[in-house]
Amino acid sequence: MIHLIPSPTSFRLLGGTFALPSPPAAGVPDHLDPRVGKVLHELFPGLHHIACHQADPAVRLESAPGPSESYKLVISPDGLRIAAPDAAGFFYALQTLRQILAQSGPALPCLEISDAPVFPLRGYYLDVSRGRVPRLAMLQRRIRLLASLKINHLQLYFEHPFRFAFDPAIAGDNDAYDAADLRALDACCREHFIELVPSFTCFGHMGRILSLPPYRDLAEVEFPAPSWETATWRERLRGATLNSRDPDAQQLLRNILDEFLPCFSSTRFNLCGDETYDLGQSTPGASPGEIAARYNNHVRFLQKEAARHGKSLMLWGDMLLHHPDAIGDLPPGCEILDWAYFPSNNFAKCNEFISRGLPTIVCPSVRGFGRLFNAVEEARTVLAAYARTGKQFGARGLLNTDWGDYGHFNMPPGALHGLALGAQLAWNPDHDEGAAFDRAFSKILFGADTPRPAELFSLAGSVPEHLAAWPFAPLKNIPPPADPAPARELATQAPLWAGEFSKLAPTEWADETDHAQLALACRFLQFSALVAAGAPAPETRPLLDELEKAYAPLWFAESLPRGLLDLHARGFEPMRNPVG
Repeated sequence: MIHLIPSPTSFRLLGGTFALPSPPAAGVPDHLDPRVGKVLHELFPGLHHIACHQADPAVRLESAPGPSESYKLVISPDGLRIAAPDAAGFFYALQTLRQILAQSGPALPCLEISDAPVFPLRGYYLDVSRGRVPRLAMLQRRIRLLASLKINHLQLYFEHPFRFAFDPAIAGDNDAYDAADLRALDACCREHFIELVPSFTCFGHMGRILSLPPYRDLAEVEFPAPSWETATWRERLRGATLNSRDPDAQQLLRNILDEFLPCFSSTRFNLCGDETYDLGQSTPGASPGEIAARYNNHVRFLQKEAARHGKSLMLWGDMLLHHPDAIGDLPPGCEILDWAYFPSNNFAKCNEFISRGLPTIVCPSVRGFGRLFNAVEEARTVLAAYARTGKQFGARGLLNTDWGDYGHFNMPPGALHGLALGAQLAWNPDHDEGAAFDRAFSKILFGADTPRPAELFSLAGSVPEHLAAWPFAPLKNIPPPADPAPARELATQAPLWAGEFSKLAPTEWADETDHAQLALACRFLQFSALVAAGAPAPETRPLLDELEKAYAPLWFAESLPRGLLDLHARGFEPMRNPVG
């Protein structure tokens, strides 16, 4: 049986096989996109091109009419044929073929696939600001995975980790990227048919910048701690909204955008604009209407600044929902990012924007923030419901978010299940999100012939919040369990899950480092369970020492180092001094 992510629109096995010659010949269109040619040579080493009209090549690519990004792939005893209307269609057909080759080898099963996406925008949004700043090699590897899953849109969430020439203090000694880094990532994305869209907080969530002495008076409410470094996680969320009417605040944003936006070839820019809870606090007595007008005036200012760089605006829609009358006053050309991360959320709220003619993207989550292991089943429910609601109302895409609140303590590969499921449902919201997907996920990402890897994700990702949220359960006022029995059971099971993750065979998409991180997340669940069950310190402290020692090299393998120091100061300390 062949497993594919995302599932194709139409898939039919024909019987028989086609034995690929070594090396094969390929008939290609006269003007083949070099990115497509590169993938052909990756899949078929030694391949040589011949003119498409010459007879009987083993592999033939032919231009054909159809929707953008669509393709038809036919494997018969006589050869392999791909028809597509554009370069993206050929590219995605070859990504499907990559998954087939990985499962069948050179004896390809005869089949017929017709495929096209439902959502034109299929995205992934990764937080690189709250502690974990990934190394470029890690991001480039993630980009290759996204492309293989037919994701065509990527955003990195920036609050401050960029080395600005106009003010190096914004990044300071913290982990950060420079312009050359972002241009390299932009080129890597273009190579893989992914649009890398710049995203920088330009209204709320500007705490790091507004904590610096030159900018403290540009906030609606002054930053509540002496410095960013001394602030608690909660303090970092206050004093983080820019006073948008201050001319110096506007000049600060011009300086930021003049350096940041030219690093990206995309014609879009996400200003963010979410959670501006302090807006209006600098003007006591401001009415809701006045606050809404200030919000929209700031959007207009940013639209003008983005247009100087040839970019249109995207923004989060949550604050507009507090003032629905303001939605109609947005400047033309804005795209709305409507987010919801929990099963209890109202997914139909995306229609507040769609019904007003605003292009809208639904934004679920892989649900890793503030947890030791991603909430896999919660994410599954949200992804499926939101994708289908978005399709029902006419959303133009799905942007799957991966946040790092509380220092991005959660392990990056914990997001793999939600990432792949997001790709499955963004391609077609009606595709399976359950058992069939789990079998495909286990096979394609982990090379497993059984769904056990997906089962492990589900088990570790279904741990109750009071155990999975440690070390932040006290901070988030999550009460301790009344019955310690579930915690004792978890303390027994979690190390067994860790052992199974450790024994998985490495694949192109999940290597030994990924397996080690997944295993370590399970061991942290074990520690959390022991604490919740009342295990004495002589039992838990040595385990925590062991886990911390294992955590650092895994962090350094994929992420820049200084974020770990910040996390250690605010994350591990509650573990050593549990309360509640």
